[in-house]
Amino acid sequence: MRRIVSISAALTVAATVAVAQPPVAQGEPRNAQQVLARYKQLSIQAEKSAEAMNQAQVEYDTQRKTVAQQKKLAGAAQARLAKADKQMAASQTKVDALARASARGAKVNRLYAMLVSDSPQNLLDNMTDLEMVSRQAAADLRTIRTSATEATKAKNAAEKSAATAASAVKDAERKRAELQNKQSKLQLEAVSIRAIYKSMTGQELAALRGPKYNFDPKSVPKGTAPALVAVQAALTRIGDPYVWGATGPDQFDCSGLMVWAYKQAGKTLPRTSQAQLGGGTPVARDDLKPGDLIIYYPDAHHVGMYVGDGYVVHASTFGVPVAVVPIDKGGPFNSARRY
Repeated sequence: MRRIVSISAALTVAATVAVAQPPVAQGEPRNAQQVLARYKQLSIQAEKSAEAMNQAQVEYDTQRKTVAQQKKLAGAAQARLAKADKQMAASQTKVDALARASARGAKVNRLYAMLVSDSPQNLLDNMTDLEMVSRQAAADLRTIRTSATEATKAKNAAEKSAATAASAVKDAERKRAELQNKQSKLQLEAVSIRAIYKSMTGQELAALRGPKYNFDPKSVPKGTAPALVAVQAALTRIGDPYVWGATGPDQFDCSGLMVWAYKQAGKTLPRTSQAQLGGGTPVARDDLKPGDLIIYYPDAHHVGMYVGDGYVVHASTFGVPVAVVPIDKGGPFNSARRY
């Protein structure tokens, strides 16, 4: 989810950034290293905020689906219970009518059957009819009561599940609200980042983007395996811009590029770099194969895809297009996962 920052807020932050930067006297050399360091610091924080917001959205959507499913189950259980209650009531009415008739001396007891029977066979028939009526009524009542009990249990269980899911959604919404606040801060951070970016000299921009490495995409093995298809897909996005929260097809954040690339291979990856760390199969650094995901930083807020020959393709930060770089240029190596 993206929130639009008001123009006044943007101007306020831009002014703050301008004030925060030490004034440079005419002819005084600009400290490019400090500018780049500040830019990278803000970019890392923005990436952390974006990944956290992405994860909150995933959790929120999952909880909403759970609630919908549990409410549907509760509704079905309620319908079964209503039907069972109706059947039980009808059966109870018949049994009650039979009992009242018997109490009034109606022709429903065995003595009456004996008095009105003119032969042993007729007596047997009359008594058999009465017995069948009684047994059927009792059987129907037991069956309906059993059905009603089961339906009540199902309804209670479904309602409990719905209540649990609803509680989880409230928790997710609280977390989402908290992270939306962070997202607002992220947008303000983005204003700061863009302001610094626009102020950069050509030399500073070149330092930010780093050298262009000679990696030949043709060196990646061809094949239909999902990992190879994902690598080929990711390499077609070289040069596309980095955008917080984007998952393609022509702009990406770090985990969004991984999701999009594997989607082209028919596989669904978790949305965030932290979740991608939690999935797949762990892989040792000396056993990397094209298509493996490399997770960076202790908190796993960045991810790239191994393409072979010691290189990764990744979307690194705002102002730096998707590129292929040596593994260690992606950040501090955390671990690797194979999907």
